[in-house]
This record gives sequence, structure tokens and C-alpha cells, in this order.
Amino acid sequence: MAALVHVDRVPVAVRSPRRTRIWNHAVTVAAAAVTAFAGWRNRWISDDGLIAVRTVRQLLAGNGPVFNAGERVEANTSTAWTYLVAAVSWLSRGDVAYVAVLLGLACTVGAVVFAVTGAVRLHGGPRLLLPAGVAVVLALPPFWDFATSGLETGLTFLWIGLSWWLLVRAAREGPVLPLVFVLGLAPLVRPELALVYPVFFGVLLMLRWPGWRAAARWVALSAALPVAYQVFRMGYYGLLVPNTALAKEAGDSRWARGLLYAGDTMLTYQLIGPMLAVVPLSLWACRGRRDLLVAAAPLAAGVLMLLYVLRVGGDFMHGRMMLPALLLLLLPAMVLPLHAVTAVACATVGLWAVVCAVALRVPYAQAVGPDGIADERGFYVLRTGDPHPVTAESYARSSPDPLSTGGATGLHLPGLEPVPLRADLPARLAVAGRVLGTVSAPFPLDVLVVDQLGLANALGSHMALACGQRAGHEKPLPDEYVLADYMAPGAHLADDRLRAEVERVRGELAGGRFRELLDATRAPLTPRRFWENLVGAPARTAFRFPTGNTSCPP
Repeated sequence: MAALVHVDRVPVAVRSPRRTRIWNHAVTVAAAAVTAFAGWRNRWISDDGLIAVRTVRQLLAGNGPVFNAGERVEANTSTAWTYLVAAVSWLSRGDVAYVAVLLGLACTVGAVVFAVTGAVRLHGGPRLLLPAGVAVVLALPPFWDFATSGLETGLTFLWIGLSWWLLVRAAREGPVLPLVFVLGLAPLVRPELALVYPVFFGVLLMLRWPGWRAAARWVALSAALPVAYQVFRMGYYGLLVPNTALAKEAGDSRWARGLLYAGDTMLTYQLIGPMLAVVPLSLWACRGRRDLLVAAAPLAAGVLMLLYVLRVGGDFMHGRMMLPALLLLLLPAMVLPLHAVTAVACATVGLWAVVCAVALRVPYAQAVGPDGIADERGFYVLRTGDPHPVTAESYARSSPDPLSTGGATGLHLPGLEPVPLRADLPARLAVAGRVLGTVSAPFPLDVLVVDQLGLANALGSHMALACGQRAGHEKPLPDEYVLADYMAPGAHLADDRLRAEVERVRGELAGGRFRELLDATRAPLTPRRFWENLVGAPARTAFRFPTGNTSCPP
């Protein structure tokens, strides 16, 4: 009888699917709005974000994708983020730091839209859908923080969400080539996303096998840009990987520290409960083998990403490296179809989400925790005195450097008297420090900023590990290496022991592997130099040297 009842001449049986579609669309819009609100409310740029910003500024100034003019060092982990921020900054003529913040927020909002829309396509049709996994994501304070930050995290979210949405579409006879191309961007967005690529690509092949020749064309299409950039990286920078991977020794295994890092996120927000409440239901709700295979893809990729985080020892920023893995694991559960079981699960998650968003916070707020993990946004909000530090000026005001005014010259290291610079350097002033983004904030691009932790310094990144607590802070380059590399020969040093060490190190740097390393990053980039960098990249990437006197950062 219900099928015969009409209201305003529209059958209820027809209107009900329309209302369902409106509701499901409203869930997506609400998730995007919450993301935009939370991200904007927590907008900021991190110290590491300022490192990326300086590289973009050097690129726009015509000095190449480098941190210091005249030194070919890849200080940014994400190639795609560097060039995306550069393109938008060039088109908009806006402040690069502010562009990075706004672009990160836009990417994060887009990621949530694609993530939810993909789950709607997976579980939708005429079914009413409840917000589930999306509530978990939106309730996490680290997700609010890294919606901006000036780093590539928002772009990482976007790549994950877009790849998921395209995979769900391709599984339903949608276009394949856009997915193939986007998947190929994985290592350019973040190197570890290469772990997601074979999982998604393998599921695509199982669902839409095109034959061997067409499959080979798909592989060629997805690999073309990453392979081309890899050739450029090896010839231009002389390495197989970004310099940051060497500085952090991303190839090493630190399982114990990785477990501490993962536990820092999972236990702070009591995430095990909500994850177990919704992730298994995403498989239970699938309608057939095809949907089950699609849903399993991000789950498998999320496990791989989590294992990677555990293996490399996590990060020094609270929650940052856990977020992509969590997002992958929650993709098929972003929304779940209405059912008694899913309703109970979603209600439980909703209660947890309120408690998490309102009350759950790290015990080391605005500081560095005992395991070397930092509440990064809180730390720099406190340090700068600005609730929303979104430009370099906020950092420059909080850490004013008298050298940035008055035409200072020479090499300046903390705790030492300034010394003259080598005459062949393309700068009159060089400053050294261990908080690279903050140190560089007050200075123009023609000032050399020497990174004593190796992210933007070829010598520092090739050091053997000297400390073992904080990721990315384990290679403090001794002063004698900085002096030997940048100080003018014959310059006076009052400390006899230091002077002797500098002369010893200068002799080391003058030949052998050291000379070849420095030439690879500083010699004019002729075709011959490009070729020598290219063929020597594997051996150069493996090169490490021990140091004696090191002072580990706190």
C-alpha cells in the first residue's frame, strides 16, 4: 500500500531514495565544514614548514630547488609539495608561507571530501549512511594541527583520499587512467607512499585486468614522472633519496622507538576502541567480492604504513606520521550503512569523539615529552607568543637576530666569535644553528644558513648517528666541521685545540670521498657534473663518516 501513497504527486517510494541521497551528501558537506573550521582554528606553520618555504623562495628567485644558493641539497622530503606551493605562490604572488598554510588546509578539506565520497560510493546506493570513521578522524587534535603546518601532510591526505575515491570509481567501471596517473605520484608526495602504490595498483589489476600489454602501458604511465624526477634527483643532488632521508637515517630499524611513537598517539586518544568498533564493520557491510576487495586495499596499505612508522622509529612531532596510516585504515569505514549493529557502533564512536575533541590531550602540552616527541604546534605557539604563527615574521619577531640588520659579515656559530668566510662562497654572511626554520626566518636568501642537524647540509646528513633520542636530531655536526668547511683559511681562532681540530678536518675535506661529496653539491652543474652525480649517486648515498666531539641537542 505504501507504494500507492502520494504526497505532492511524488511517490514516497521515489522520494525516500532522494532523501537518502540528500542525507548522505549532507554528511560529506558537514565533514568538510568541520575540517575547514578545525584546521583554520589551529592554523600555523611549523619550523620544518619554514624550511620548505625557504626552498620554494629560492626556486622562485631562480636559484633552483635548494635551501642555500650555491648548495644543491634537497632539504624537502616532498617533491610534489615543493613545486605545488611554488606554482600557487607564483600565480598568486602571495607570501609563500601563507600560501603553504592555506594550500595545506585546502588539501586536507579535499582529502576528507574524497575519503567520505569514496565510502559513500562503496556502501551507498539507496542505503542511509552514518558517519563512523570520519568522526574518528575529525575528533583527533593532531589532525587539526596538521591540516596546515606548512608541511606536505595535507597533500599526503589528499593523495590518499583521491586515490581511494578513484579506486572505488574504477571498481564500478569508472575511468582507470586518472587512477593510474595519481597512484604514480606516490613517491613524489611522500617516499613511503610507495608502499600504498602496489596495493592499490594490484587491486585495480584484479578488478579491471586489461591484458598484459595494456597493463604494461598502465605501469609506464604511472612510472613516467617519478622515474624522470629520480633521474633529475640523482644528477642534480647526487643522491638516490632526499637529503632528509639521510639526516634521519630512514633506512635504519628502530622498532622500540617506533612502538613508543605509535603508543604516544594511540594511548593518548584511546584509539583502539573506536578503531575496533568501526573498521571490521566496513568489511561486514560490503556487498559482494568486488566491494570486499576494494575495502581491503586501504586496510592492507594502512597496515604497511603503520609497520613503516614502527620500523623507522616514528617522528619527533606528535601524531604526524601516524595520521596517514590511520586515515588509510578508516577509509572504508568513513561512513557505514544504517543497521542496528552499525548504529550502536556509531553512537559509541560519537561519544568517544566528543570526549576526545574536548578533553584528551598529550600530558606534555606545549613542550617536548620525555621520549623526545613534541607537541609541535603548542611548542611554537608558546615560543612565538602568537596563537596562529603563519608566516616567517612570527618566528623572526620571537627570535630576533641582530645579525639580520646592520650589514653583518662572516661566519657566526653559537658560542663562538665570528670568523671570516671563504672568499669563494656566494655570500658575505653565514649563520649556523640547529632550529633551521627559526634560524633562517630573519634572513634574506643571500645569507648562508648552515644546518648543524643535517637536513639541509651535505656534510651533516652523511655523518654517522651520534644521538639516539629524537628523530631528525641525531646528527649534530661539530663546530670544527662547520669552521673547516666555511671559514677562510688562515682565520684566527683563539682556542688552540679547536684550531688544531679545524686544520685536521680541513685536510679530510680536501680530498677523497669528502671532496667528491662537496663537489657533487657545489661544483657548477655542467653536463659532465650531472653525469658524474648520476652514476655516483648509489655510493654517495651510502657514504657515512664518524665524528668524535659531538654535543647532542636536548
